Amino acid sequence: DELAAACNTIGTQRTYTRPDGKSVTVVGGTYGWEVDKDSLLALVKDGVANGAANTVDIPCTQTGDAYNGAGSQDWGPRYMDVDLSEQHARFYDASGAIIWESDIITGKPDGEHDTPEAVYVINGKESPSKLIGQMKPETGEPEYQTEVKAWMPFVDNYIGFHDADWQPAFGDSRYKSGYGSHGCVNLPPEKAVELYDLIKVGDVVVSHW
Repeated sequence: DELAAACNTIGTQRTYTRPDGKSVTVVGGTYGWEVDKDSLLALVKDGVANGAANTVDIPCTQTGDAYNGAGSQDWGPRYMDVDLSEQHARFYDASGAIIWESDIITGKPDGEHDTPEAVYVINGKESPSKLIGQMKPETGEPEYQTEVKAWMPFVDNYIGFHDADWQPAFGDSRYKSGYGSHGCVNLPPEKAVELYDLIKVGDVVVSHW
């Protein structure tokens, strides 16, 4: 239990330094390492019973791209950094260089439509796609039905990156000035198409303040 607790990183707090020098702390999400405790226990019992003295890999039910100890960055240099405070997103490649970046508009900060702060992965891609909002109890109709050119979800299939041609501008504090999304990361149409061609399913997304 102690070993598993020391190695598990899913949902934990991590502090890292972005390539541009900004120190970031993020907590939560679905990405990270998770030890398979039952398999680990069986492995240790078997080793003790057989008098084994050797090094073994800790069995995991989920793994990450890197491991630098609890509380540290557990993804590799290739990842998407979504800075909610700057309203800007940067996609880094395996060398740590920016290969794509854009001003963004994130969720309306009302406690219901906020873009979550956490560590996730891109879990799908679709182009074109129709985004369908939650059903309104009073009407039985969805909040919205919107056609987009590029859809790249990272929180299940309801929060992700997509083009938003209805937004007149991006960045600054527009997300809290009446232009905030329902939780998604809104992108200029040309930037969304560029990102769709670059990003892959499984790429890490770090959303933070």
